[in-house]
Amino acid sequence: MKIIVDTLGADTHPAEIVKGGIEAAYRYDIEILFAGESDSLRKIIKEKGEHKESRFSILPASQIITMEESPVQAVRSKRDSSLVKGLRALRTCEADGFVSPGNTGAVVAGAIFTLGGIPRIPRPGIAASFPSLIGDDMLVIDVGATVDSHPNHLVGFALMGSLYCQSIKGIAAPTVGLLNIGGEKHKGNRLVSRTYELLEKGPFKFAGNIEPHCMVTERPVDIVVCDGFVGNILLKAYEGGAAAVIGILQQFIKENFIAKLGAIGMQAAFTSVRAKMDYRSYGGASLLGVDGVVVIAHGRSNAEAITAAINVARLAVQNNLTTQISNNVGEVADE
Repeated sequence: MKIIVDTLGADTHPAEIVKGGIEAAYRYDIEILFAGESDSLRKIIKEKGEHKESRFSILPASQIITMEESPVQAVRSKRDSSLVKGLRALRTCEADGFVSPGNTGAVVAGAIFTLGGIPRIPRPGIAASFPSLIGDDMLVIDVGATVDSHPNHLVGFALMGSLYCQSIKGIAAPTVGLLNIGGEKHKGNRLVSRTYELLEKGPFKFAGNIEPHCMVTERPVDIVVCDGFVGNILLKAYEGGAAAVIGILQQFIKENFIAKLGAIGMQAAFTSVRAKMDYRSYGGASLLGVDGVVVIAHGRSNAEAITAAINVARLAVQNNLTTQISNNVGEVADE
């Protein structure tokens, strides 16, 4: 198996991304194709002592798509960028999956333009893992691919999320919830109300509306469906909230002597909480609905997060996720 790793355009230095790729290659016994500036990558790989290892190769790219650029315009104008060239290499079967910690909008636009969509899926969705206090993490889709959604888009997200949980997580009959401001059926705007009606008729276990606070404390469902605008806000609020809680605890312990003494005995608990809430533990989010395995990593990903993101791609390839979605998703009604 070979995974392409985009090394340019992230907030992280390419050396950190390469480090994560090298770790993933050995941990999972796969090949890595690093997309980026060839001389720099060659130097970094040599410094890591891996220049003679055949499992690492380089896809030369001279352009960078930055976080600030317009996604569609950047993808169309920067054909020699690591992001675009990586997706092209995926399309021509030079590799099995693609991982990028770069501009999310550009990854989505580039994947749509380069790979195309899966038939019968109206719009792609980004599926991200969210931690909960109870049990395993939940899958939330969409967290930013389609920010102006229609009800049939959300039905497509639910179908893809269900197939993802069955294929990757081994959940035979995953439950689906609709993110809303209240649990009652009549709550929500027109998009949510109409989506609720369609999800009730869907070929999956629909559990009704889910409020955000329940996701953290109760884990009521396996999959939470929402439009990309709301999902992206939820994702960033989750990240900020987790960081704030950890920061408040650290500050309190720092300023309170008795708390310092107690913290010594609670070190294992703090480490466990930090690991559970840290986005780096979950690596990347799968872009579902395009014709290929594409994983979007956090722009601030360190080596650990890149390794985890590559594993997300590896599991999708190993379980033939794209084919599973293509073969098993029914026609999504137009709305």
